[in-house]
Amino acid sequence: MTIYYKDRAFYDADTLDQAPEGARPITPEQHAGLLAALNSGCIVSDDLTVSPPRPSEYHEWDGKGWVLKPTAKKKMLQEAKSEKLAEINRAAQSYIDRAAGLDKVPEFEVATWTTQAFEAKAWHADPNAVTPTLDAIAASRGVPPDVLRQKAYEKTLKFELLTAHVAGLRQAAEDKINAAANLDELTDISLVIDLKAEAE
Repeated sequence: MTIYYKDRAFYDADTLDQAPEGARPITPEQHAGLLAALNSGCIVSDDLTVSPPRPSEYHEWDGKGWVLKPTAKKKMLQEAKSEKLAEINRAAQSYIDRAAGLDKVPEFEVATWTTQAFEAKAWHADPNAVTPTLDAIAASRGVPPDVLRQKAYEKTLKFELLTAHVAGLRQAAEDKINAAANLDELTDISLVIDLKAEAE
């Protein structure tokens, strides 16, 4: 039994007459190598010439080499932009989550942060403002209400400044992503959070 190759397919035949016209006999070693090449995205011509692997799912074989048509190039860039934006968004959210200590606080407590912030800002604007949530927390912790209110107010301002800083950086990165004209420009885009600028 001999293995033959033609039109990107292998054939087992006892004689050349049983194989497709123009098929070439190959050795078991050649079969293994050509099969591996095909599985890795290469094109194997009938003369057993092996092309480079397919660069991407967007590339097409034109009989001589891999080509990237304008429509495919545009689609590839658009999908790459979507992936890059998702990457930037995850990085921004992850930074905020770590900075806010969300991994150290239960969800039910995090759910009260908006109320705490609202009450703390109201109290700062008017010392007579009602702050039931902060008062309850202060009572349970055994600390003076005004001490907790002030602390909550300071944390609120710090968090708002932090989120504004990171949001601005994220939006700047998004602007660069939208403006990128090719994959090289897109690759250079990242979210860099300047801790020194944040502290200022």
